[in-house]
Amino acid sequence: MECELCGKKTDHLKKVKIDGAVMAVCSDCEKFGTPLENYRNSPIAKKVQSAPTVQVNIRQPPMHPRTPVKRTKKDVNIEELEIVPDFAEIIRLSREGIGLSQEEFAAKIKEKRTSIAAIERGSLKPDIKTARKIELFLKVKLVEKF
Repeated sequence: MECELCGKKTDHLKKVKIDGAVMAVCSDCEKFGTPLENYRNSPIAKKVQSAPTVQVNIRQPPMHPRTPVKRTKKDVNIEELEIVPDFAEIIRLSREGIGLSQEEFAAKIKEKRTSIAAIERGSLKPDIKTARKIELFLKVKLVEKF
């Protein structure tokens, strides 16, 4: 047999509790834990054994057959959508037209100012979700179906 702590092969192993784990160890390693017989009689083990148990009841909602989802005109597969090529200029001119700075505009649509600056420069193409937020706020068309 082999000691579970050091790996030493021996004929006699002893069960001890080391950091909460019960292990079969050799005589050299038994000093690192509490012999299982002594642990069962210790005050810590008695506390654990006498701890109250808690019963938890989980209520499951009743099962209903799936209702088919009706697709509306607004439901479009995201792969079918594309950002218009001149998005940067449309966004910049619209933002300036309502008199907002990049920082004010970014705060209103909950985006970072650096992201807005990069989008307006054309170095960052907005994702569909961000483009939709910008469309709603600026009342412009940035996303089209291809």
